[in-house]
Amino acid sequence: MDFVSSPGNITQEDFLAIVGANGSYGGAGGGVGAAIGGAAMFNDSLAAAAAAAAAAAGASAGTGGTGNGVGPGENLTILHGAYPSGYTLPHIIIASIIVTILMIVIVVGNMLVIIAIATEKTLKNIQNWFIASLAVADFFLGLVIMPFSLANELMGYWIFGNWWCDVHSAMDVLLCTSSIMNLCLISLDRYWSITKAIEYLKSRTPARAAFMIAAVWIMSALVCIPPLLGWKAQRPEGHVELPQCQWVIFSCSKPIKASSVED
Repeated sequence: MDFVSSPGNITQEDFLAIVGANGSYGGAGGGVGAAIGGAAMFNDSLAAAAAAAAAAAGASAGTGGTGNGVGPGENLTILHGAYPSGYTLPHIIIASIIVTILMIVIVVGNMLVIIAIATEKTLKNIQNWFIASLAVADFFLGLVIMPFSLANELMGYWIFGNWWCDVHSAMDVLLCTSSIMNLCLISLDRYWSITKAIEYLKSRTPARAAFMIAAVWIMSALVCIPPLLGWKAQRPEGHVELPQCQWVIFSCSKPIKASSVED
């Protein structure tokens, strides 16, 4: 699925035509052909697409036309790979297998941790509550976030719609932030248990432990909820052929990048 474009974006029809192209084209003559020959061509379909685009551009430039081809002095942008992401089919297969196994290990492993703490009486102590909270965050990361992130990475574009882009991005930030903060909470619990063993263990009641866990999740939610309520940058102007899902990176003064599906 290789494609070639002049500076800017190609049309969907051109992209699909190049994807399905299996034949080969004749070489382009003159300076255009020499320029194409100097470019990095990784497979026959890419070379064919580049030759066709350059030939059309040369014809347009020779007649004084102002088409969408590559004119004199302009660069021909060549994107290569089996998909818009640039990955080839073997890379996609290998990465899918490895990451899928990793996701299964994450989901099953954290699920077993949660079940063990919830069912075993010897594990139902307060310090293991923090571990269970961490396991919940990692469980949903492997179950809900990683599959869609893997598809987006391997394909190079987002196909799951604008609504799920916002929800997925918000959950990604929520779960990643809560996972980090749960690790901090576990570290503090271990530190205080050693340095202030008697005082801390007396004050670490179930109610206070539940409050600490709730505070972690509430603070994580405060990070991801504002963009869902409208505190985010506007979508960039212009038409993007392949939709992208980008999360927001914003400060108190101004947003930097929009969280949206560009389509």
